Amino acid sequence: MEIEEKTFAAAKAHTLFERLPPWVVDSLSASQRAAIQETLAEPVWKVHPINIRFTLPLVDRRFYLTVVGGEDKRSAERRAHDRSKYPLRTLANIFFVLGVATVFYTVALIALALHSAILEI
Repeated sequence: MEIEEKTFAAAKAHTLFERLPPWVVDSLSASQRAAIQETLAEPVWKVHPINIRFTLPLVDRRFYLTVVGGEDKRSAERRAHDRSKYPLRTLANIFFVLGVATVFYTVALIALALHSAILEI
């Protein structure tokens, strides 16, 4: 497990170094590179108490849904920044909520229809 974490941290550092301009990477000493790799190896957050992740395979595409939850420890500035960067009321979010509600109510109607049909027999 520890070897996987070190490999993952090294891969993250490698990706970071690839994205930086070459003159910046060349200016880093070996100890600075090691410090960056060490920093990337330490997770910024802990495990979320609620962590639901799944993929929905459709005809020729796959969509993912991630729900994480827990105590909010962000500062007021960070929350304000996130609200402006990721607004809740977007067209995609509205269609998603409408789709989930449609599926929920359709399943409920089918269940009610089956329930009433079973009782009448």
